[in-house]
Amino acid sequence: MQTKKKVLAVDDNEINLEIIEEVLDDEYNFKTATTGKEALKIAADFRPDIVLLDIMLPDMDGYAVCQKIRSNPALNNTRIIMVSAKAMTSERIEGYQAGANVYISKPFNENELMKNIRQQIRLADMEKEEGPIVSIINGRKTD
Repeated sequence: MQTKKKVLAVDDNEINLEIIEEVLDDEYNFKTATTGKEALKIAADFRPDIVLLDIMLPDMDGYAVCQKIRSNPALNNTRIIMVSAKAMTSERIEGYQAGANVYISKPFNENELMKNIRQQIRLADMEKEEGPIVSIINGRKTD
């Protein structure tokens, strides 16, 4: 039996978290946070495969949370999907610059969200498998 992948959903709106949990709960090991600080604490302990991250949080914005996750070496394989009502191109670019892998606008389509989660998990799994191979190739001395 394969272990369920871990998802951390971060949003200050409880209704949004309930919707995400309803969509994901059967397939994933799921935790939630309503503030950036809470998200960082949970992420450090839970080590999620995916973080679904809102931008507008009460204590710090999602961009800052994203950057802090990216600066934690223990979370370097964690994929970040920003899910936000902020949908302007400049806001999306800021999300990618902060380290997001994907940016989805609210209200989101459940199928789009699930497709992106599955795709990001596959990419993360491929990167984990390829890491040792790349290390061996890069460590090789030329003949």
